Amino acid sequence: METHLARVLVCLAALSTGVGRADPGTDGKPEAPPARTVLLLGDSLIVTSFGESLEKSLNEHPGTRAMRKAKSSTGLARPDFFDWMKVGREEVERHRPDAVVVIMGGNDGQGLTDENGKAKVQWGASGWEDAYRQRVVDFLGVLHAPGRKILWVELPYTGLPRFERKLGIIRRVLREAVSAHEDSKYLETKPFFTDAKGALLREARVEGFRKPMKLKMEDGVHFTLAGGRYFATQVYPAVLGLFGPDTPKPAPVAAVAPAPSEASAPSVAPSSAPPVEKEVRNREPAVCREFDAVSEAPMTTMPMALCYP
Repeated sequence: METHLARVLVCLAALSTGVGRADPGTDGKPEAPPARTVLLLGDSLIVTSFGESLEKSLNEHPGTRAMRKAKSSTGLARPDFFDWMKVGREEVERHRPDAVVVIMGGNDGQGLTDENGKAKVQWGASGWEDAYRQRVVDFLGVLHAPGRKILWVELPYTGLPRFERKLGIIRRVLREAVSAHEDSKYLETKPFFTDAKGALLREARVEGFRKPMKLKMEDGVHFTLAGGRYFATQVYPAVLGLFGPDTPKPAPVAAVAPAPSEASAPSVAPSSAPPVEKEVRNREPAVCREFDAVSEAPMTTMPMALCYP
């Protein structure tokens, strides 16, 4: 009798021990953690090849899910045209991202208005920088949440003297506002687009293209298909770095380097590799499209029509 009772107690003890054990996955391995979500926000640079390529790379990375929301010719200056405060709030509430990547500001070198189109402060006035800085701070506040990281990508260097004078002011205000904000990082991008002497990098070797490719379109601001892909390969590691040193490293890609001069460019031997895609360039005048870029849109094989900032 005592022996039988002892056996019953042992069985009960074993069962109670197993109740608190986490169930493994169906294949006997622990379940994978939920994917980290990255939200990409911005103007025409996110609409076109840079945004497309960055979204695609992030979605192909294990444990990462990305989506885009973008509109050409927009920024924080004209909420009467497109209200990023409202749209940004809607997007973070919809997706609950772990990280937000932002690139905008190229269209903001103008007077600031309110939501009804009423002028607040003119470009060049003494109060413009403070007013614009406050808008950036407010926008960061809209995107912020505990534990959420924000990466603000610097407007790429264009080499256009007049436009660069304007962009220099905007970049400085953005850098100061973002750097002072909790859990936000400002990614400087000028090294991606200048050579060792500080001159504008016009061509580079890009994955998927056999020869060095032009990075910018004729306006000097927007990217070619190859240029957008090049820029995305530079920004992609910084996005993954937001999640800490334990984040799996991105898969190696073809080397991206400044294009050699024609005099020193080595000849390319014939290759048995399959033909690579050719760059398709839109030579028509740039047209501003009034539409959003969303993640449900398929990847394109050529740049969309663009609009000047």
